Amino acid sequence: MKIFLAEHRGFCYGVKRAVDMAVSSLDVNCPVHTLGPIIHNPQMISHLKKLGISTVNKLEEITAGKVIIRSHGVGPDIYDQAESKQLQVVDATCPHVKKAQKAAHELLLAGYKVVIVGEPHHPEVQSILAWTNQAASVVETPAEAEALPHYSRLGVVAQTTFAAERFQAIVTILQTKCQELKIERTICTATDLRQQAALDLAKKVDIMIVVGGKNSANTARLASVCQDTGTAAYHIESADELQPEWFTGIETAGITAGASTPDWVIKEVYEKMEALTMTDIVKVENGTIIEGTVVDVRPDEVFVDIGYKAEGVIPLSELAYPAPQTATEIVSVGQVIEVLVLDADSADGQVKLSKIQADRITAWDKLEQALTDKLPLETKITEVVKGGLVASVFGIRGFIPASHIDLRFVEDLQPFVGQTVRVIPIEIDREKQKAVLSRKQLLAQARAAKEKELFATLAVGQNITGRVSRLTNFGAFVDVGGIDGLIHISDLSWQRVKNPQEVVNVGDEVTVVVLKVDPEAKKLALSLKDLERDPWYATVETLAVGTVLTGKVSKLAKFGAFVELKKGIEGLVHISEMAERRVTSPEEVVSVGQQVAVKILAIDKENKRIALSIAQAEQDKERAEFSDYLSTQAPSTGVTLGDKFGHLFKRED
Repeated sequence: MKIFLAEHRGFCYGVKRAVDMAVSSLDVNCPVHTLGPIIHNPQMISHLKKLGISTVNKLEEITAGKVIIRSHGVGPDIYDQAESKQLQVVDATCPHVKKAQKAAHELLLAGYKVVIVGEPHHPEVQSILAWTNQAASVVETPAEAEALPHYSRLGVVAQTTFAAERFQAIVTILQTKCQELKIERTICTATDLRQQAALDLAKKVDIMIVVGGKNSANTARLASVCQDTGTAAYHIESADELQPEWFTGIETAGITAGASTPDWVIKEVYEKMEALTMTDIVKVENGTIIEGTVVDVRPDEVFVDIGYKAEGVIPLSELAYPAPQTATEIVSVGQVIEVLVLDADSADGQVKLSKIQADRITAWDKLEQALTDKLPLETKITEVVKGGLVASVFGIRGFIPASHIDLRFVEDLQPFVGQTVRVIPIEIDREKQKAVLSRKQLLAQARAAKEKELFATLAVGQNITGRVSRLTNFGAFVDVGGIDGLIHISDLSWQRVKNPQEVVNVGDEVTVVVLKVDPEAKKLALSLKDLERDPWYATVETLAVGTVLTGKVSKLAKFGAFVELKKGIEGLVHISEMAERRVTSPEEVVSVGQQVAVKILAIDKENKRIALSIAQAEQDKERAEFSDYLSTQAPSTGVTLGDKFGHLFKRED
């Protein structure tokens, strides 16, 4: 039976950090306790207890010493209580959980109704809830989301280990429950990677063993993910739970483990599975290819258990292409590898093996299969050549064209030498010994997946933060977490903008409003100006119909002249309002840049239009001058006002 380990399994960063912090906190002169199980794994809890770190359920149980805040986190009141009891606090809260706590607290302060997407009784969710003063609502299912009332503003955070697909389904419903939705995506990417790796492996094997605490939510989800593929899957805590009958007739088995499962527990399960299924001594003959498990790695040789009466040994020269400096660069203890038998009965009693020769024999089969199945492979870059890079894959010399190194053209390829990168085969020719690989296609797939995930969280009217990535003559592109959205030049400012650089520069961090989301076309329309009210309305409120103002002619048209009253505020003097006489062209009366007096005839706020008149402003001026004149004259000379100034009023009559 072949046993395969999931690519992503066991301790995540947050759990490893918590365990390391707990061990580092040991002090012979000071008692150490964890407030609740530091992680959901009984073997690790037992291990820590043997080291002298006990578990308590309430802070009241600790009278002195150190208290370790577990990876799931706690509410602010616990920190206050610990301080009042003068306890030393070792905060092992997972940084991703900290982020969720902070996001929930800030959303609450900002006036949002906070919704936590997660399992209501999970300690992590309880800690996030505490940071909202118990004011948040916890939603675990789409049905619970549907049951929520309507709110003006909703702010959403998620349990870090919550399934991404379920989270998105709930968010889709929450978008209908409010006028404004702000989403803080706090799901840990390690959770998605671990579930995807388990899913991929479960599809290829006959049985899956999922290792982790029975009270671990993320381990239970791993088991569920595996079972959903139709593959038999068993959730165990330790190797002692393995049953021989599970493996009857099984040819391939997979192992994955939850985020709280230590490596040594996984190793015990692997070794127990090997022992349960190894019924016959392997037949070893020169020139045959067999599987073995690495049991010891020394600088210049590797020892392999091949199920034979003696262990096999691989010298450094037979380990890999190109030859490594030390064997630890290539293999590690517990790794399952294929080897070619060079000498089954050497003088020193060891079986001489070659990994490099076995790799070469099977490499082309693997490469062809990877090409067919579009499977990613790991390869080490060895040198720069004309047109691209040379890489080693399965001991075969592969070639990565320069155009397939990255999503964008890379001028200097030298920094890639020595790196191990993931690639996908795009051309395999066994006869010509040709293997062409692409890193670009994998990066494009990852970017597409990230784009899909991000598009699913975006909503019209949402405020998001990004960084200006490039400028064009028609607007600015903003990177918002892997997607480039466009701020059209008309949406950069309420003022007229001739060049985007007047408002933003490449590298600027900006907050923008989402105007339009088109996941199919992968287009995102953004606005910078919509973050604030149009200043036109604030300025126009200072203007009144009938007022005479002085403005500058900004533009001429066939039908009249535009006059700037204040910065950003223009009005139109229709050609019929330019003078008392008939005017056939605005140029007869005014020119661009000329200061003119105008009278406000009408203000249309809905259409942002202001009607002006030069003629009526001139009439008002003459009336004012006439009034001043009358106040300085002697009694009537027999000439009526109509006789003298009637022409001024003809227009209104």
